[in-house]
Amino acid sequence: LTRLEEWIEFHLMVGFDHIYVYDNSGANTNETSLAPTLAKYPPSQVTRIDWPSISCNNNIPAHDSTGERSSQYAAENSCRARFGPFTEWIASFDTDEYLIPMGKYESLKDVVKDAAKKGTNILTFRSTRAKLMHASSVDSKDQRIKNDSLTFLEAYNCDSAPIPKPDWSDRARKQLYRPDYVLYHFVHYSTITQGILKTYKDSPENWGSRYRERPPSERHTDEANEAVMLHTKTTTGDQTNNWIHRCHYQFEKKWRGCYVGFPWPDGIEKQEEEFNHDKDGMEYNCFVNQKISDVWVPKLTEALAKRREKIPSSQR
Repeated sequence: LTRLEEWIEFHLMVGFDHIYVYDNSGANTNETSLAPTLAKYPPSQVTRIDWPSISCNNNIPAHDSTGERSSQYAAENSCRARFGPFTEWIASFDTDEYLIPMGKYESLKDVVKDAAKKGTNILTFRSTRAKLMHASSVDSKDQRIKNDSLTFLEAYNCDSAPIPKPDWSDRARKQLYRPDYVLYHFVHYSTITQGILKTYKDSPENWGSRYRERPPSERHTDEANEAVMLHTKTTTGDQTNNWIHRCHYQFEKKWRGCYVGFPWPDGIEKQEEEFNHDKDGMEYNCFVNQKISDVWVPKLTEALAKRREKIPSSQR
């Protein structure tokens, strides 16, 4: 099972009607493609777009890292321009980002329907990085790696920030928006909207020399009662080197960080040193989302099993 398959299954389960996968595999090689993986899904649900666009340098000259985002920028605008006119809501996000219905909601469709009734055109999801839970990982040469028998959703259900997420997490936001209202979108931001195109003649009472979308037109999700994003970016083995020492509450070089997740008991953070670590001295550093654990992980596991039953053994 690949990360992509899990991500597709989850978002179909929570209400997305169609997923367009921009396949950049051919940018640097002809030997790989996502086509075999995506062939497992009916064309009514998943469409593969061959996107062999080579990433250009989007960093400062002579930088060690030339950047890798130019192809992503173009892919997002291609998707919005080509498919936006045929849908009421659209989003562009990565396969390690999960949009999770919360509170009473079991479907993102219901979230956006209710939001639209209140005049919302853009829903913003704050982004904080989740940690690979110690309980969901295994030892590998003084490192911790994900337990292959678990889904990414389960293994990384330990967010580094509690709900509601802090303001600084806005910097890597992702948005679910109405494409008939947002005319140009740039990864994290709605840059040109119907609102910005209004003239003084159209709206003299709200006129200003500078324009920005405001609530209710653009707003953050209510993360406890509407929806939240879980960013399950892969923790590599080398990031967990010497984790036993780096995750200990008495480890002095905090800037080196602990990439292994030890959840706060009952999701309650405490400042006193005597309460900030477990019996082995591992410092608590993340927060479990109980709805993910109790509702979405079991549902995803069941959905993946049903999908597997439909796939011929030769394609598994």
